[in-house]
Amino acid sequence: MDNIIIMVNEQLLAQLEGLHTIETAMQITGLTKQSTLNLLSTLKKEQYLTTTGGGKQKRLYKITQLKQLPRSPGMFDLLNKYSPHMKLNPWYDHQVHGKYSVEDALIDAIKTKSFRVILVSLCLFSHITDWRKLHRLAKQHDCIQQVGALYDVARLYFRTKYFLFKSERKKDWIKLTQLEKKNFPSISEKWHVYIPFNEHDIRGEIV
Repeated sequence: MDNIIIMVNEQLLAQLEGLHTIETAMQITGLTKQSTLNLLSTLKKEQYLTTTGGGKQKRLYKITQLKQLPRSPGMFDLLNKYSPHMKLNPWYDHQVHGKYSVEDALIDAIKTKSFRVILVSLCLFSHITDWRKLHRLAKQHDCIQQVGALYDVARLYFRTKYFLFKSERKKDWIKLTQLEKKNFPSISEKWHVYIPFNEHDIRGEIV
């Protein structure tokens, strides 16, 4: 009987691996809501599942085929926590050590050079508390232009505190052979960077 239970669990883990809501988990398993919640609770106890969100935010269940050892929240955790709609399924385990803040997550998001990650990172600007730290980190990681451009775009859609970023030098965010079609042209020109998304992307995914 134990072998059968282990086999079933392995099959379910393979089917459920990824990021889910209770509804998507129910669709995959074909179980009732209560049975699905019982299953998710068991997976959490066995360390195959971690959760984010809750309260006013949609609760998300991250399920893996390998046990998830306890760790501090990393970049993907903070991005999914503060993004109201668009959620990311981490493609690697972002490990952090010590205190990890929203300011750190924003810099790490930019460094991924991922369209979806950078798009979601706009939401973080509403939760920045240490602007001087953000400015210091941006200079340290040589991405002050990118942070400044994202900040100016974020202010168009989210309530953020005012902080003065100054353009320091020209640096293309993404090397492209043609830049005729620019998103947010005035901001792009100000910061000398290419912004890899437009208003439609923002309104359609994270606003």
